[in-house]
Amino acid sequence: MANEYTVGELARRSGITVRALHHYEKLGLLRPSGRSEGNNYRRYGDADVQTLHRILAYQQMGLALKDIAPLLGSEAPPLAELLARQITQAEAELGRQQKLLAMLRRVHARASAGGPELTDHLLALMTARRSYERWFSEEELEQVRQAQEALGEAGIARFRAAYQALLDAMRKLAGQGADPAGPAVRPVALQWIELTRGMPDSEEMRRKGRAMFAAEPELLKGSGFTLELLDFLDKAVEAARKETQA
Repeated sequence: MANEYTVGELARRSGITVRALHHYEKLGLLRPSGRSEGNNYRRYGDADVQTLHRILAYQQMGLALKDIAPLLGSEAPPLAELLARQITQAEAELGRQQKLLAMLRRVHARASAGGPELTDHLLALMTARRSYERWFSEEELEQVRQAQEALGEAGIARFRAAYQALLDAMRKLAGQGADPAGPAVRPVALQWIELTRGMPDSEEMRRKGRAMFAAEPELLKGSGFTLELLDFLDKAVEAARKETQA
């Protein structure tokens, strides 16, 4: 059985105002499919609801009302196609919100701990977030997020502790002038390879990371890395991998 709605009912059910519905009608975007007998009140049917959804969806995608009218004609894309586009857009927005949530949690933890370095941490975190989004694709950042989710909070804490210990060891060896491909460094490099196994680590991502740090060295502040240490680590890991593959 077909549904019918007055202008007030449709406004209430759709979450928009009666004034907006009248405006859409004035622009020729949404005309009620019928009128009630006697009082001539507007009556909206199922097809009108679908048209209203299209209007709101296109507005959400950033289109102006004047550009929406041609998309509502007989050659308009199927509703399922429009819904699929909305799903894609919503998933992308959800991904951005999840990243924001992770950032806020890190900032909250630092704020709870207090300390004069909080402001520096906030500024560095905001800068890093924008930089990573510039240098890496959504797919690559999603791979990192999924790897972090797979570890869980406890796993991430263990990973960071082991990561820091190996980083300190690499820094000490580099400071002693050790050969990154030499026997003194190899055990640490092998531990590094094992620790980062399963983490996103394609050649393309490594290339982008090095280019990002070279262009924006301030991102290394507070990470424990320098460009020289990154180069030392790259050479050590590459040598260890060749050794294990030989």
